[in-house]
Amino acid sequence: MVMKRTEQINCDKCIATLVANHSQSATSGEWNGKSLDSYFKSCRRNNPFRGITTIFTRDVGYHTSGWWKNPDYEQCYHLSVSFFDPATLEPCLADKNIVRQLVKGFFTKYAKWVWIEPPYSQYGQESGVFHYRLFCNDAWQPIKPRGEVYSRELTAAGWYSFSDVQDAIATTGKNPNR
Repeated sequence: MVMKRTEQINCDKCIATLVANHSQSATSGEWNGKSLDSYFKSCRRNNPFRGITTIFTRDVGYHTSGWWKNPDYEQCYHLSVSFFDPATLEPCLADKNIVRQLVKGFFTKYAKWVWIEPPYSQYGQESGVFHYRLFCNDAWQPIKPRGEVYSRELTAAGWYSFSDVQDAIATTGKNPNR
């Protein structure tokens, strides 16, 4: 029992250090989801001893890009988590206890508002990457979004969908949602 408690204390310290380190990187910029730029790369951490990869970014443009209809879903803090076997580096199942601690560590009292999304891309599915998003207002204060992502109930008239935005950018060079 003493060993288990010691392991838990070490895990708590590891997570607290990870959160502090990530938070500093995340606030140094914003990511629009288009390229793996230097900001994105600075927000990625690998812990080879625990077998955890985390990426913590401030994401922008979900609504203005035309991806999601509801304007409450424009920007968020985004935590991506995956696990791997430290000995083989092969993907492995998530440790739900560590995930809970990570989500609580990163999102504190707002963890109950976090949106959880399973892997989407083939790489994400193969690696078991799960995504945890906390949506924020323009000042990066956490919000509990109203309505559903794809609801037009709160969408301004004249808003363009993702495919419309891409067509407009290709022809005019401008995003009509901005």
